[in-house]
Amino acid sequence: MLAGALILAVVFLAGLLVGRGVGSPTSPPPGPSPVAAIPSPTGAPASGPTGAPASDPTVTAPAAVSALPSAAVSAPASAARSTPPSPSLPSDAPATSRPADFGLFWEALALVQERYVDRDSLTDMEITYGAISGLVDGLGDTGHSVFLTPDEVAAQQDALDGRLTGIGALLGERGGSPVIVSVISGAPAAEAGVRSGDRIIAIDGERADRLTTEQIVGLVRGEAGTAVTLTVIHPADDQEIDITVVRAVIQVPTVTWAMVPGTDIADIRVIQFSSGAAAAAMTAISEAVAAGARAIILDLRSDPGGLVDEAIGLASQFLPQGSVVYQRQDADGVTTPVPARPDGLALELPMVVLVDQGTASSAEIVAGAIADNERGPVIGVPTFGTGTVLNTFELSDGSAVRLGVEHWLTPDGDLIFDNGITPDEEVELPAESIPLEPGDIAALDPAAVTASGDSQLLRAVAILTEEL
Repeated sequence: MLAGALILAVVFLAGLLVGRGVGSPTSPPPGPSPVAAIPSPTGAPASGPTGAPASDPTVTAPAAVSALPSAAVSAPASAARSTPPSPSLPSDAPATSRPADFGLFWEALALVQERYVDRDSLTDMEITYGAISGLVDGLGDTGHSVFLTPDEVAAQQDALDGRLTGIGALLGERGGSPVIVSVISGAPAAEAGVRSGDRIIAIDGERADRLTTEQIVGLVRGEAGTAVTLTVIHPADDQEIDITVVRAVIQVPTVTWAMVPGTDIADIRVIQFSSGAAAAAMTAISEAVAAGARAIILDLRSDPGGLVDEAIGLASQFLPQGSVVYQRQDADGVTTPVPARPDGLALELPMVVLVDQGTASSAEIVAGAIADNERGPVIGVPTFGTGTVLNTFELSDGSAVRLGVEHWLTPDGDLIFDNGITPDEEVELPAESIPLEPGDIAALDPAAVTASGDSQLLRAVAILTEEL
């Protein structure tokens, strides 16, 4: 089993960064805690939430079946030949929790092996992997629990380690349609104009509504330097547009920061909760305070999440020891509070948290912790709504099953799965505006910041200015 736990925004590759890597990272208990190039919230491995935005994306609506002339329809198999005898369960099949009607699987397998017209092209591994995928899909935990091939397991680990190749966007699923959950700042997708919330219509002309999430990821991934064209619809728009993105090796920083010009307020942006995010945030806080910061904007917009342990570490910088960061709820409904750690660096500094629809998984844990502990207001729009603790269990050949084993709740006991975090004050970002990154802010003067159109950041500055 991979060490740690993830909370993903979407299915693997949900938190699937469309690229080599994927998902939100995971970490060991006490709490669960992945994504990479598209990455797909990646929405969390065993023992705690994370997640991927993770993933964090699931099977899209199936393509419509074309009507066939009646003459082309073959007669039932029973009319052509006798049905083969039903195979019995293998003698070495585990008896524990075996479905009473599992013999149907062996009947179906026998039919495929005897009658499928292209059976000679099938490999035993393809059949086995397909069967496991069907088993996990049958759980109905779409976008979270998923089967991973050895290559997908390696890609997930690459994502958690920050080794990504792709376009730099997190893939998810909403209302049966694939969507971009978040876009990595400075990555090819962002530079080309892909936005959080974009609905994917086609990839290089192939309709996305006929593809599974994994198939979409496979089309978007590719070698660095090659191009892929996404047909998307921006949020609050109904016009399809084509965006060509050149794939690249994605270097994903975890935290960046800058002083807001003309103020004593530091803007600290957490890009994803990969390994080391909490330590990077601590460094940013220390540097900001040394530079004269007397208040902090914690920008979690378009953060797909990652390792829950990193979320606990970050929240602990703002909350007194023992404060509840989140609650874990197991399959029996038993809840266990996860406390903040000691020695936070910014326990007294006024703060505001910024969120948007791309804020997912571990980022939602932090936002919920700050809000429910009344540490500071949350500003923006409702978040993605990832709240499943995902454990990744390795199988003997290097493949793995990622299972939702717990839900996570806010300190006040609110379920975040499918609901998200509702901001204390909802502030929409104008459709034509782009959230300012710390790198952008550092290059602007006060007037340019005001004219930027980043209404969420400007509201946070106004709130904190009143407190100072």
